[in-house]
Amino acid sequence: MVKFVSELYNKYPGSDIYVVGTGASLRVFPLSFLEGKIVIGLNMAWKVAPVQYAITNHPDLNIPEFMPDEQPHPEITWISGYQKKETGIGLKGVESDDMIEYAKNNFYFFDHLQPGRSNTQAPNLPCDRGRVLEWVKKPTENYLYFWGSVSGAGVCLAANMGAKNIIMIGCDNCSLLANHHAHEQHVRWKGVDPNQRYRQYYEALAEVRTVLKERDINLLSLTPFMGLANPEQDFAHLCTELNQPKLIETTLMFLLKSIGEVTTNIMQGSSKNCLGKGEN
Repeated sequence: MVKFVSELYNKYPGSDIYVVGTGASLRVFPLSFLEGKIVIGLNMAWKVAPVQYAITNHPDLNIPEFMPDEQPHPEITWISGYQKKETGIGLKGVESDDMIEYAKNNFYFFDHLQPGRSNTQAPNLPCDRGRVLEWVKKPTENYLYFWGSVSGAGVCLAANMGAKNIIMIGCDNCSLLANHHAHEQHVRWKGVDPNQRYRQYYEALAEVRTVLKERDINLLSLTPFMGLANPEQDFAHLCTELNQPKLIETTLMFLLKSIGEVTTNIMQGSSKNCLGKGEN
């Protein structure tokens, strides 16, 4: 039986809910702090932190049951974006009928594309059909705010689950000493300067934070650093102290393919839809 995200709404009224991303600061965060807490992981945060829930719009890239050489993690409840097809539920990058059936039996699904709304962004920029602040103001069916990064959807989910305080960890919205992630992971900049994408991540969360105040919900960020003046210095200090690498290379996944997609989309004038776009 297919389950949708609205079934999780108001599950934890008045609670503190932690939304954990995969930013480099997570590499040096004291994970024991999360013990006994309600945690929503973004994408591959499960590789580093203990999470009860996890959310992604790329199940093919982030859910261990769908990834080669990864062990299943049945303790994680997954919330996944989906595609509406004539045959029913579709998943981005997933073609196997068995995998789709597994997802239908085990995951919760959310939607992030507003019907009848066109994408206004260039082909190599994040689709904005899910940049709908009305979905942040109040729970709206199975829709979650989504622009550029899954972090906004994770925050919207936490709010709809009943959070009073939403605390973000590892959502750096920047690199640290050229590290984009806490662990080895792909990045998909699609030919765009990473700092531009990080600015968009920040802008999305900032506007979500503003709207959540109308619901009397606090959104804040928590880091392991002792100051804001030079976080990279403290990051390096903690990496040495904790015997963690100061640099983990990331892979520019699908870079050449993405450049080809951009060219094709421009030629076909298809920037008005969001199918195949590479939001994180």
